[in-house]
Amino acid sequence: MNNPGELNSQEPVRSSNHLRWVAGILIVLFLLAPLGIYSWRYLYNPCEVEAVEQASAFLSIQLKTYDGVYQVAATASRNAPDHPVTVLQQILMDTQEVAVPTCLQPAKSELVNYMGTVILAFQSYRAGETDAKILRLVRQSDEQYGNFKTELKEIKKCAPYCFP
Repeated sequence: MNNPGELNSQEPVRSSNHLRWVAGILIVLFLLAPLGIYSWRYLYNPCEVEAVEQASAFLSIQLKTYDGVYQVAATASRNAPDHPVTVLQQILMDTQEVAVPTCLQPAKSELVNYMGTVILAFQSYRAGETDAKILRLVRQSDEQYGNFKTELKEIKKCAPYCFP
């Protein structure tokens, strides 16, 4: 009891070292988090605003062109020349070739599916398929068209922070 220093154990020193390690780790994490966000934003960002706007403008132009030819093709009879449908197929192929940001890929897929389904409906019509089958394809294409428009709006709202 004469030596009060012996009664005090090494615990406060260990606790202090432990606290320093925890504080050090937290400081490193707080420094690395902004660096990680910066790296993702400038090196990986799958949804850069300018790229999204350019790609969505191109897809919208493709859609408008496609719909114009679609209106012409819709007025043709079953035994009319294939020219409008051939033009629709070319627009579809051109649209498939376009590179878009990762976040726009679902919208592009819906647009390509819409175009393909419309072409399939025209081919079914020309082949003399039943009206029920053609109507089913037209309804399916309408749904895909709506999905494309919805996806495009959502991407424009969230860019550049969209996650694919």
